[in-house]
Amino acid sequence: MVMNRLGIVGCGITGAVTAMLLKHEIPHLNIVILEKSKGTGGRMSTSRSSFGSSVDLGAQFITKTCNLTKTQEKFYHHLLEDGILQPMPENIEGLRSISSAVGHFICPQGSGSLVKYFLKKSECEILFEHKVTKISSSNEKWKTSCENGTTHEFDALILTIPVPQVLQLDGLTPYLENDQLENLKSVEYCSRYAVGFFYKNEPSFFKDVLWCAKFLSDDIIRYCSLDVHKRKATTLPSVVFHTSKEFGKAYIDQDTSVVQDIIVQRIQELFPQMPIPEEIKCHKWRYSQVEKNYCSEQGCTVLSHKPLLICGGDGFFHSNFEGCFASAESIVKKTVKK
Repeated sequence: MVMNRLGIVGCGITGAVTAMLLKHEIPHLNIVILEKSKGTGGRMSTSRSSFGSSVDLGAQFITKTCNLTKTQEKFYHHLLEDGILQPMPENIEGLRSISSAVGHFICPQGSGSLVKYFLKKSECEILFEHKVTKISSSNEKWKTSCENGTTHEFDALILTIPVPQVLQLDGLTPYLENDQLENLKSVEYCSRYAVGFFYKNEPSFFKDVLWCAKFLSDDIIRYCSLDVHKRKATTLPSVVFHTSKEFGKAYIDQDTSVVQDIIVQRIQELFPQMPIPEEIKCHKWRYSQVEKNYCSEQGCTVLSHKPLLICGGDGFFHSNFEGCFASAESIVKKTVKK
């Protein structure tokens, strides 16, 4: 059977890279990405204030290691050449050293620009606000049902959303073998909150601070970044704070507005000289980073061969750019082989 139409669930970095690589391997393929949110990015998320400033609420920087495939090395070169990545400033306090790391990079236009870069090269169709709630197969095709009432048919389907969200899909279980179901259930993520502060001007506080980002040992706040300084952007000031995973676990099911008040109070205690922002955004990352991945670092798993159903993403490798890229490469190999 000729594969003409392929669906990808999730418009994060794994979905974007998968779409781009597949388009290169199968030029005629019609690729459609179904995304539950209003925009791209997943956990590589750049949020904007009502008056134009921006902040990375998700991934903060990219760590390049010595464990690269030829394709990954090639794209690092292109990303730097095209200005999507640039070397991270040196004034990061408390950055943990990684033995395999050969460099750290940031996205000057926000981490969301990295996802958009690969999506542009994929030339795929993206359907926003299409949260897939059910899948079923008939006549060697996959049918997806979305929360907004729409349905779509594909010759093959790739799931790149967090593994717990995969397990929430109605109709999936009959296609899983017992060991696959248990391995999927064993994948674990930590949870965090991210808070963005937005300012309409640049108070003296920001000019006097010597660091652009720092890691803290506090029970609530573990990371703070003067985001536009870190990204060397020329827009209005913004600051992002990430909570500890312990705090995230304890408060993940609480009302976000209540949790925001707790976080902001702690920020004021840690940084009493930091001015009050004009706007605040608080985001709950229920699935922040993978704590335990899928049984082995294989990049993805085939849940059904006919019609083809593959599940991939950081749950099958690591919660970083290279881990997601490696998962995408694995997905493509199994798709093209099929």
